[in-house]
Amino acid sequence: MQRVEGVSVGGDRQEAAGVTVAARRTGVRRRAVVLAPLLALGAEASAAPVVPMTQVVPLALPEGINIARIKPVLELIGRNAELAWDYQLVPVPRLLTLVENGWTLGFGAGRSSSRSSRLLFSEDVFVSGVWPIARSEVDRELRAVEDLKDLRVCLVRGLDYGRTLEEAKGSLFAAEYVSGDFRTRIRQLMAGRCDVLLANHFNADVRVLRQRITDSGGNLERLKVGPAPLGNLAERFVTARGSSLAALVPVLDQAVRNNRREIGQLLGAED
Repeated sequence: MQRVEGVSVGGDRQEAAGVTVAARRTGVRRRAVVLAPLLALGAEASAAPVVPMTQVVPLALPEGINIARIKPVLELIGRNAELAWDYQLVPVPRLLTLVENGWTLGFGAGRSSSRSSRLLFSEDVFVSGVWPIARSEVDRELRAVEDLKDLRVCLVRGLDYGRTLEEAKGSLFAAEYVSGDFRTRIRQLMAGRCDVLLANHFNADVRVLRQRITDSGGNLERLKVGPAPLGNLAERFVTARGSSLAALVPVLDQAVRNNRREIGQLLGAED
């Protein structure tokens, strides 16, 4: 979790108009100077409040998200919107609870028709691919959702994978729900919990995904990445409709529009 503290704004000492504080010590009258208020808190205000330069906003992210890749993008958007993020990496069901109660903004949970009725989503920040990572003994190329037929597929509970994959769960393939960060899910895949793990990846360079697997303890002699994503998901900010945080959504939309090129460059950059 990261917190950016508010910055106290100060000014030169000056005598407030018409205000003098007198004190007598050993018969000597001395004069004290009072700070002029920076914000109008009323006619009788006599002290300057602490004014943060940026608003600190709680932002819940799925615990398995590629934080090293996404954080520079979120920081760019935050700077443009004059916001500082208080990051919270949590399981997706917990993320949805926090968002639905209006306690946080969320990012990366996926939009569905049922969620859209009660949650407010931003415009697309970027689009990620849903890539299949399979155990080496899976004897087929995973080029389309239909290629998952009769396989056990590891999914993150609460994450929306798009209509085609959501409709295929239970009928085309068996869903095995896993939790934890990406390293934990790779470990479960290698241990045989499932045949295939579906993972979001933020650009079209499969080399970056393979490197992430290796960095997470995966063995590419025992695992293989599909030749292409099985679907695409738009990644967005989300909050509860009617919450105090909902007013930030148009601000974030504008920040994203202002930085489309820079966001693409950050996601396309090699580690």
